[in-house]
Amino acid sequence: MKIVVTEAMPAQSGEASNTEANIPQVVLITGAKSQLAQALLRVAADIGELALNTIANTNISENTDASLKLYALSRSQLDITDVANIAAVFDQYRPSWVINCAAYNAVDAAEHDAIEANRVNALGPELLAQQCLLSGARLLHVSSDYVFGGQAVCGIAHAAERAVCDARESGVEQHQNLDSASNSNPNHLPRPFVELDAPEPLSTYGKSKLLGELKVVAVLGDGATIVRTSWLYGQNGHNFVNTMLNLMRTQPSLQVIADQIGCPTWSDALAQVIWQLVMQQRSGVFHYSAQGQCSWYEFASEIQRQALALNLLSQPVDIQPITSADYAKQALNRGVNLAKRPSYSVLNSGKLRSTLVTHNALLMPEHVEWQDWCQQLNCMLRRLS
Repeated sequence: MKIVVTEAMPAQSGEASNTEANIPQVVLITGAKSQLAQALLRVAADIGELALNTIANTNISENTDASLKLYALSRSQLDITDVANIAAVFDQYRPSWVINCAAYNAVDAAEHDAIEANRVNALGPELLAQQCLLSGARLLHVSSDYVFGGQAVCGIAHAAERAVCDARESGVEQHQNLDSASNSNPNHLPRPFVELDAPEPLSTYGKSKLLGELKVVAVLGDGATIVRTSWLYGQNGHNFVNTMLNLMRTQPSLQVIADQIGCPTWSDALAQVIWQLVMQQRSGVFHYSAQGQCSWYEFASEIQRQALALNLLSQPVDIQPITSADYAKQALNRGVNLAKRPSYSVLNSGKLRSTLVTHNALLMPEHVEWQDWCQQLNCMLRRLS
């Protein structure tokens, strides 16, 4: 499989359909300026080189391998809430896959701008799904851990599935007696969420992301691909890591929330997973995050520790833990009303890992997809040093 990153420009009117033999498949990436879209482009180049090296080492003719041609489109080029614009872009590019990175991600602002949040996070994915259905393209939609409310409901109906996912996540061989798992406590348990857990979003943002998922599935059914991720950060754009580094360079002390637990995820690692799903033509709902879990306070402390070691910071600052309630009170005193966030939103990636393990050839050399969050953070910070 070869991936070619191409400048965004319309296909010629006389160009043959990409479904014909020997014609590269086209992948459209929406939200080209987002940190995930930028990561997808970076990783695509790496995967392309890996694929070419594999071809050379195995004496396989490049012409026999399918290839993907990428176009990343900004909002000015593809507004996912404009049905006419979507139809025109599909007619020009004739994609076989669409990866939707366009999103309204301002969690707090969404509380006062629900119409816009729903327009981008729900209507947009629905319109993309409808056009994909009409054209025969596949859609991979990126969603959020904030569709959950803080505690995984572990009911009898899927306790066995939960046990299987736990085994996949930990790498344990699945020789357990799953009947015993089905007799586990059906009450709320602070365990990583699996795909079968019932969403219970607390915020307008979370509700809009869940609605987007539901709209996509309503249109595409089992053919939809949805990837939920958590606490995403990367080299580009506005995210927790870049914000903390900037504050640590300019402030003598920081207060960071210590009672919200999740899992930081590097955008490049998520991008690697997404490309594997596309290349393997996978569909379904999947969870993906780095391994492990932490609080925002622990995340900030680790950012500082690693940044000091890599000389990204010249001196440490005092980082104090604070509760969500106290942080919200301080924000309210400044006239800012914060959205409710889940106290626990760790995702179990076991289903995804089991799905992708059948085709290891496309795993990147570092295998960062399945690293601990501290290791992924180190990979990202080294890119900045």
